[in-house]
Amino acid sequence: MASSAIKLTVWLLVSTTCQQVLTAQQQQQHHTISVESLLSSTMCSSAPAEEVTPASRPEGGSTFQIVHRACRSPGNHMTVSDHYNTILQHDHHRVRSIHRRLTAQRTPTSIPARLGVPFHSLEYVVTIGIGTPRRNLTVLFDTGSDLSWVQCTTCGHSCYHQEEPLFNPSSSSSYSNIPCSAVECDIASDPEICSGGVCRYNMSYVDGSSTGGNLAHETVALSPSAPADTGIVFGCSDVFIDFDDFGVAGLLGLGRGPLSIVSQTQRDYNGSLSYCLPPRGSSTTGYLTFGAAAQPQANLAFTPLTNISPQLSSFYVVELAGISVNGAALPILPYAFSGGAVVDSGTVMTQLLPAAYYPLRDEFRRHMASYTMLPEGSMVDNLDTCYDVTGHDVVNVPRVALEFGGGARIDVDASGILLVAGAEGSSVACLAFQPMGPVGISAIIGNMQQRTYNVVFDVAGGRVGFGANGCS
Repeated sequence: MASSAIKLTVWLLVSTTCQQVLTAQQQQQHHTISVESLLSSTMCSSAPAEEVTPASRPEGGSTFQIVHRACRSPGNHMTVSDHYNTILQHDHHRVRSIHRRLTAQRTPTSIPARLGVPFHSLEYVVTIGIGTPRRNLTVLFDTGSDLSWVQCTTCGHSCYHQEEPLFNPSSSSSYSNIPCSAVECDIASDPEICSGGVCRYNMSYVDGSSTGGNLAHETVALSPSAPADTGIVFGCSDVFIDFDDFGVAGLLGLGRGPLSIVSQTQRDYNGSLSYCLPPRGSSTTGYLTFGAAAQPQANLAFTPLTNISPQLSSFYVVELAGISVNGAALPILPYAFSGGAVVDSGTVMTQLLPAAYYPLRDEFRRHMASYTMLPEGSMVDNLDTCYDVTGHDVVNVPRVALEFGGGARIDVDASGILLVAGAEGSSVACLAFQPMGPVGISAIIGNMQQRTYNVVFDVAGGRVGFGANGCS
């Protein structure tokens, strides 16, 4: 009898200890997200943005401060629902744009000028210096574009609204138009796009909008306080068709093509750049850095760049090798990863082929079984895994990791797993991944899933690196 009592006591102690260990493991495996912060109605923190300091970004090099385009103006009150209402449409256009470039029967040199990624899909802005005397202008940046351009005063009746004064090429002593006979014109434009001996370019987008202008040389400073680079090829846009009032001055092209800023400043910065995108509502700004300082972290892991198609030569394509949820690898067939993954600053949500998306979705649903999932017939737009979090103080969300060839990985930040969806005041949060149709690649790694990481594009070294806690 005494022996049985002792055994029962020991069993209870062991059982309690195991339950405590299991609970601790579960807490470690899951992200615990405050529902109040998740459903916060504003895109931007009400606190002043922190300056980019040595404590929050790489030392040296040429460094920009990154902010979301919705937060660039004091008093901007863009809500999460306003932002959500544009995300799905923009991502749809972005995927179509990449597919269009893959299927275009063109020479690689003609693609950057003729088939642009949608300008309105871009989310993050930086400030550059341009011209002599220097003018500081706010521009969107994009890893899927090559040619940089700004809106010029010569745009006449086709100008869109921007908050800063338009760039006046006649007021810059370092500005010079590029003639049609120049090699840069062969790269940027078809030979027939020529006006008065001046090389013209035209960029068409899948949403029906387009811009064009004079191709020129100009002095550009990569950050307002950085030394200027002379003779940079850029576009002075003076024609806009179906452009909205974006508010920003233009575009900074960070692709891999010969006319991108990365390629043109190769001698100064060795073809290296990095960025860290801050989470929504954070009072901390991110950064964009050029040069050797783009690789300062000891915890960086790299994956090789791949070249799956000449039509994607401007994009950063790597091998996505696997996906795990709470540390367990998902049973995804190898063919789902065979086409390469584009690491993209312009796409918001990560796009996966169905063979990879559905195992992720099903495992995510299994871990979220204690929450009320909306019936499939009432799901929000194109999102098929949404939860009503009404009445919850916190949500325990499983951890998701993206694993790349060479051992690099992204343990997706909590801010990159759930997307608040629906109308203002909605308590609906959805899985922030989407299935995509066959577009010739395996995945597009969106900026939501890159948040808080130091993402390094080492073009000279032929690799992309990921380092956790990059913004802090």
